[in-house]
Amino acid sequence: MLPALLKLRIATSMMASWSASTSPVPVPAQTVAVLVAGHMVEPLDVTLYDENMHVTSEVAIERDGSTDDETAVELKRLFRCRRTGRERAVAKKTLAMLADVSEHYDGRKIEFVSAVRLGSDEGWESPHRAGRAIDFRIRGVSLTMIRDYVWKKYADVGVGWYPSEQFLHIDTRPGLHDTAWTFSKGVNFYHPWWAELARMPPKPVVVPKLRTGV
Repeated sequence: MLPALLKLRIATSMMASWSASTSPVPVPAQTVAVLVAGHMVEPLDVTLYDENMHVTSEVAIERDGSTDDETAVELKRLFRCRRTGRERAVAKKTLAMLADVSEHYDGRKIEFVSAVRLGSDEGWESPHRAGRAIDFRIRGVSLTMIRDYVWKKYADVGVGWYPSEQFLHIDTRPGLHDTAWTFSKGVNFYHPWWAELARMPPKPVVVPKLRTGV
């Protein structure tokens, strides 16, 4: 796999050559590099819908979960605790995962049920209290599809499936083991069958040998 910098240099050279051959005015290689680099780090447009307040917000999130200052303020306000009104920044890795999910499903609206929770009834070790968790759904997309996508792609995560409540919980938990569960009838059932199935390596494709001769 080529390093990103080497890819950028190759792409820059190719674009510079193409520009020189198609344009009467040569485009400086430095300008081309900026254009290529800008495309590579282009933030993802994410549409968020607060199911509690019935508010829609469109934000730009970088692939690593970082944002500009204005967006950071907007996200803190949007994801604030509904019981206390207090705000806390959501972890970059959690935002990166959420933005990736949005992109994977063609930029569909993320309908979130809960994010930061700072009430007295929230456990001190809760990822919601730490700003590392979001409960959400994507209308028109099966929860099981999102569930398996996140669980298969990411490590250091928690993924909880709430089929009756119709939402999915995701959180980042660096330094801790991955945890998956299904919530049913008021109980978390850990190590569910779907978690093992989603991470099973694909079976090798057996190609039958062609018989030669008679």
